[in-house]
Amino acid sequence: MLTGFITVGGILSFQRMPVDAYPDLSPPQVEIITQWPGHAAEEVERLVTLPLELEMNGVPHMAVMRSISLYGLSDVILTFEESTDSYFARQIVFERLAQATLPAGVTPSLAPLFSPSGLVYRYVLESPDRSPQELKTIEDWVVERAYRSVRGVADDSGFGGTVMQYQVLLDPARIYGYHLTIPQVITALAANNSNAGGGFYSQGGQFYYVRGIGLVRNTDDIGNIVVGANKGVPIRVRDVGEVTIGHAPRLGEFGFQKNDDAVEGVILMLRGEQTQNVLKGVEAKTEELNRQILPPDVKIHPFYDRSELVGLTTETVEANLLRGMVLVLVVLIFFLVSLRAAVIVALTIPLSLLFAFIVLHAHDVAANLLSIGAIDFGIVIDGTVVMIENIYRELALREGQKYNLNEVILAAAKDVDRPIFYSVAVILAGYLPIYALSGASGKLFHPMAETMSFALVGALILTLTLIPVLASAWFKKGVREKPNRAFEWMKRKYAVQLDWVLDRPKTTIAIAAVIFAATLLLVPFIGGEFMPHLDEGALWVRATMPYTISFEEASSIAPQIRDILMSYPQVTVVGSELGRPDDGTDPTGFFNCEFYVGLKSYKDKAWTGEISEKKQLIESIDKKLRAFPGIIFNYTQPAEDAVDEALTGLKSSLAVKVYGEDLNVLQDKAIQIKNTLSSVPGFTDLTVVRELGQPSLLVDVDRDKIARHGINVADVEAVVAAAVGGQATTQVIQGEKLFDLVVRMQPQFRSSAHEIGNLLVGTPDGQQIPLSQLANISQGNGASFIYRENNSRYIGVQYSIEGRDLERAVRDGQAAVKKAVTLPQGYRMAWGGEYSQFLEAKSQMYFIGPLAVVLIFMLLFALYGNFKFPVTIALGVIMTEPVGALVALKLTHTPFSVSSVLGLLALLGVSVETAVILVSYINKLRQEGMGIRAATREASLLRLRPIMMTALVACLGLLPAALSTGIGSDTQRPFAIVIVAGLISRLFIGFFVNPVLYQMVAREGDVLQV
Repeated sequence: MLTGFITVGGILSFQRMPVDAYPDLSPPQVEIITQWPGHAAEEVERLVTLPLELEMNGVPHMAVMRSISLYGLSDVILTFEESTDSYFARQIVFERLAQATLPAGVTPSLAPLFSPSGLVYRYVLESPDRSPQELKTIEDWVVERAYRSVRGVADDSGFGGTVMQYQVLLDPARIYGYHLTIPQVITALAANNSNAGGGFYSQGGQFYYVRGIGLVRNTDDIGNIVVGANKGVPIRVRDVGEVTIGHAPRLGEFGFQKNDDAVEGVILMLRGEQTQNVLKGVEAKTEELNRQILPPDVKIHPFYDRSELVGLTTETVEANLLRGMVLVLVVLIFFLVSLRAAVIVALTIPLSLLFAFIVLHAHDVAANLLSIGAIDFGIVIDGTVVMIENIYRELALREGQKYNLNEVILAAAKDVDRPIFYSVAVILAGYLPIYALSGASGKLFHPMAETMSFALVGALILTLTLIPVLASAWFKKGVREKPNRAFEWMKRKYAVQLDWVLDRPKTTIAIAAVIFAATLLLVPFIGGEFMPHLDEGALWVRATMPYTISFEEASSIAPQIRDILMSYPQVTVVGSELGRPDDGTDPTGFFNCEFYVGLKSYKDKAWTGEISEKKQLIESIDKKLRAFPGIIFNYTQPAEDAVDEALTGLKSSLAVKVYGEDLNVLQDKAIQIKNTLSSVPGFTDLTVVRELGQPSLLVDVDRDKIARHGINVADVEAVVAAAVGGQATTQVIQGEKLFDLVVRMQPQFRSSAHEIGNLLVGTPDGQQIPLSQLANISQGNGASFIYRENNSRYIGVQYSIEGRDLERAVRDGQAAVKKAVTLPQGYRMAWGGEYSQFLEAKSQMYFIGPLAVVLIFMLLFALYGNFKFPVTIALGVIMTEPVGALVALKLTHTPFSVSSVLGLLALLGVSVETAVILVSYINKLRQEGMGIRAATREASLLRLRPIMMTALVACLGLLPAALSTGIGSDTQRPFAIVIVAGLISRLFIGFFVNPVLYQMVAREGDVLQV
């Protein structure tokens, strides 16, 4: 009955439990976005970013504060400690925002509550007839509102198209002719666009509101607004300029396939939500929008859906699990030569998983690629294998005799119940230290540890309860052990070799020690990295162009790159994001163009030609893109790119940051570092994030000149801001839509420094003075953008590592930079991003590794009641386990990572389990009166089968994951490689080392516990 409840509950839990490709690795963050159109990076930093940083200093639980200031935008990102509640962090930041002293009209806002990896859905609005501006209007006012209503959606960020504006384009000659000023026009427009509330009155028993209607409705209404009078004749807006519908200055452009100016939407998932649940709502809303809400000629076309990645990774995991189960079943049938016994053991696999699903679902833990894919069914059923093998052997020994079935099964179960319990506890002890991991590695591996631990607990419960019950039901007629010639041959060969090593214990240990020492020599050549990168089945290509490039020039290059990317048969769709979106959520400039490249399934025939894998595709694309001089290309993946940027603050997962005050000094030192690293093997895609060199037209007001005419600085700056940059004076309401009404000079009067110098500034006595006579107009260079971290400016040197492991490459790079680059007093550098994560994880591993050993040793002491046998078990495991693991890492060119080190911890538990099976049985035979040598030999031969079975099922259970190359296999492969290879070496060497060690330390009078 209990098994039935577990089955039903587990199936229901699995159906309802959300599944994602990988957990959210980013820490809690709060992003403050402040737009100040028309202002240079230095002004934005000085007047917006610095006041905000000043107020945010000392925010509770804040870990890092980063900011970027660029033209018209300030972006401040506060990163908090992992344990911080996201809503608490936002509340604290929101309370402090009100205390910041900012320029008039500047209002900061908080970005939606989403994580960098929460980008789950991309779509493009398509229509055969409508202009990009019309599609952008539909996106802003219809589509975004609809998607934001979906539960779990934090935001829908639009990209591309033009933002519609009502514009009054002034003619300076007409303004001068009517003796008007630009501020007068602005004031008149703001004063003639409003409704008034006139209270109410009663008449005839009814209640009437009084409303004054004065809102402008169209361009004709705007053109008819009176801005002055000339001899009693009204001067209207249409008399001094042209009223038209235009668009705001472009900050970016989105291209899709052959369409150079398309409109994209990006769905961002609320932090803490589950991908599958959110995507179900988003996809339902897409269908509703296409069917009912949008005009018939406008359709939403999704081109990136995280559920595709989830589906692909799930397929990979399911395939690996199925293959692993089949291999485990084959091993069981081979050794036991009994289908019934094999099926009894195999039943533990799904039942233990269902038990784990029940507990995980109860704790609201989502399943992901690593938590499910890294489950080794062989490890889970190791205890079951020992139990059924002992029952099967005891029943087989009584063939042809009269016996009580239940009593024999009970006695056989009692023989191994204590070793099984402690063996499972030892394996759990190998996983428990994983909970000590913090940061990204903790988030990545905690679900795996939880899933494996609960599955092991479930398997232990089933082994001690269900397995004996099934055995009593299925073996009622007794057991007749069929001959297994292959195993008997192995047993005879083993017996010969065992006698040899037991006769020569010192030689045996010396040989094992030499093998172990030789293997340790491989460690410096294996290298290290933080984590292998999950293949998302897509590409994210970044083109970094010259920092001062214009929008027009950049937008002519993007389609050419898109055409090259689309020319590959392996590519499905290509979208390009040039510049930044209008909401300021991605602070960058026209120099930055990012390309989403969708790829066909690796099973598709398109991958059977010269290009058969993703790495070859990247190399081929890079060769073609080198035809664009002065452009640096970088290749990553969509979700990975977003997470990398959040972790480093730059457009790269790896960067050297130089901190200091003077941007010129920072840039010089950054260039020196780049030049130094370019000669270090492994460093590629080196880029200095140049912050200086932005051409500027400087209008320096001459205070003496304006004083002679009674003009204020604000009057001059108002002309510059409104006439050149454009100033929104009010808004035009159309139903639920709001559009800015902007005043600017006509394009021909603001297209050059000369024309800008001819702009007229009104004086209090009615004169019109050219701007060039009131200010010094000159060209200069300023900052394109300014990066800051923890109240200090910095410049980054971005890089990638290819052909070498991260640890050794960066170590060589640090040595070269230390030798070649000297920083002035007050300046410093830091190697951040993925490398800092690697160092953090490495320091944690130094703690959790010994912790696992201590826990396991304490359990062994509790099992045997002395230090002698735990020490021999530990020594035997240490000498045999790492041999195969290290050799496999070296042969497969797999660096040490969090994944592979945790594989070693899991392997430690399994290896100890095989030793416990042997030592406990030797003790049992000695308790029955057998001598040390005889007991050691007899136990080694009798326990050969269960030890081989437990080791092989654990090894083969993860073999498909170790060999897998499909999407989603990257993060679990190092984990699996270490366990598979380590168990092989443990199997071949441990068979001889553990009996010899036991015989060397055993003495008459030992405390013998099993």
